[in-house]
Amino acid sequence: LMLKVNKKSEPEEFTKYKKKNKVINWKDFTSESEIKKLLKEALLEEQENSCCPYCETEINLNDSQIEHIKPKDKFPELLIDYNNLIACCLENKRCGNSKANKWDELFINPVTENPEDYFKYDIKTGKIIPIFKEKEKFEKAEYTIDLLNLNDNRLCNIRRKYILEFLSYSSNNENNLSDYPIKFPSLRRYLEGRL
Repeated sequence: LMLKVNKKSEPEEFTKYKKKNKVINWKDFTSESEIKKLLKEALLEEQENSCCPYCETEINLNDSQIEHIKPKDKFPELLIDYNNLIACCLENKRCGNSKANKWDELFINPVTENPEDYFKYDIKTGKIIPIFKEKEKFEKAEYTIDLLNLNDNRLCNIRRKYILEFLSYSSNNENNLSDYPIKFPSLRRYLEGRL
């Protein structure tokens, strides 16, 4: 699904860096490995379970990239705006790489909205589906799923496997679900809510 990102305040070193250096070119900025690492660490820390906010797979410093929620070429003024940045997975045809520089106000921004208000799961297929049939909310959910390719087969299969394993575990261990590994935080909440 997608996870809400609760932003903390921007890391002090990043603020200082921005005051000292005029960042116009993202490539120049990301070649500065120290500040880039620091920034990515801060982003990962504020993301639940260090997950990609788009697809919820766990990521770390090496297998993630800094993603501009609003694309940098369309919103140059947000190039180094901390609230426009998240750490996201590197999957080729998904998430930030699928979204690239496309943008529409229909996109569900995980910093300003809670994606869990828009989506539910199809337990049988592992697909994400819009909760609402009403026009605008339905369109936002559909647009976001398509743009990020959140129902790609590989992702649906991993979710389906998690759903089956979780349901079989929960039918035998109703009382200590807290022991069960959290893989997809919002899917896990959804499943727990159905028990």
